[in-house]
Amino acid sequence: MKPLLFLTGFLGAGKTTLLRSLVTAHRRVGLAADVILNDFANADLDAATLPAGAASIAPIAASCACCESFDELVAFCLKARDSSGDALLVELNGTADPLPLLEAFTLLEEKLPFFPRWQAGVVDARYWGRRGPWDSLERRQLETATHWILTHAESLTAREIRSLAEQVAAVNPRAVRVNAASFAEEWTALTLRCGTEPEPLQTVNPGGGSGHAHRHDEVHGLSHRFTGVLVPLPDSPLPRAALHCLLESLPAEVVRAKALVRLADAPGSRWLFERTGSSPLVDPLEVPDLRRVASSLVCIGPDLDPSALRALVAEHFGVAANAAVKGEK
Repeated sequence: MKPLLFLTGFLGAGKTTLLRSLVTAHRRVGLAADVILNDFANADLDAATLPAGAASIAPIAASCACCESFDELVAFCLKARDSSGDALLVELNGTADPLPLLEAFTLLEEKLPFFPRWQAGVVDARYWGRRGPWDSLERRQLETATHWILTHAESLTAREIRSLAEQVAAVNPRAVRVNAASFAEEWTALTLRCGTEPEPLQTVNPGGGSGHAHRHDEVHGLSHRFTGVLVPLPDSPLPRAALHCLLESLPAEVVRAKALVRLADAPGSRWLFERTGSSPLVDPLEVPDLRRVASSLVCIGPDLDPSALRALVAEHFGVAANAAVKGEK
């Protein structure tokens, strides 16, 4: 018996950070989970940041795993079913609608016997309730969560946190609030217990089931408004300040951006820079120098203009960037 965990949350909420902590918690007790990463243009970027210890890592580059890449997702799940891994972790991209996937896994229980099925919703305190037309999509991601985790709440007062928790409870009153550390312990304990249980544990679905009406409703349609644009970056070492300048100059339509580069002041590795909305940039993350992942910029947002983003990169990095863009075409 293998448990299944879906990680949901809007762009930049902290899903991959939580995923890293879960893989590490498993490794500490001798467990290893199969991991499926669904992201937009280049899921290999996040896959490269995961710590050692996963049984397998399968990246899916797609805007909607329940539509355009569902067959690929099922194929990876079948491999995980038959692998030596102890659990299956699936991180959905930041605009995914989880309801059709939960419905599909229920319908395919004989083929994909993962029990229990949990869903952890990651809520970004900086932007909850302030996403404008995307608020309904963020709420949808929480409707069927078994647990929810608040991130980026450092600047909130205790009263503001209580108010936010009440808003989340109004969306899904049965989801349990946890912090990342306690959830990693709880999930690891569940995985250990599943390895010894003779019968499947009951699947928990506090948000209720989903029907076919959700599959193509108005909220689900919002997830299809987002696109991912990948622009190659020079593979030669770049100044750190130049990366900051590029990320800070991205247009407002870019909700989430990631850049994998070599740095002139830190040779020997590559570094993953990330930007979420208008929030200040955080320190980059050092990642293994995997040859299959090219130096690149990935931008995610609604109605992005690929040519404008390519032109912006060329403006910042000159001839080298222009050559890279021409090579992509």
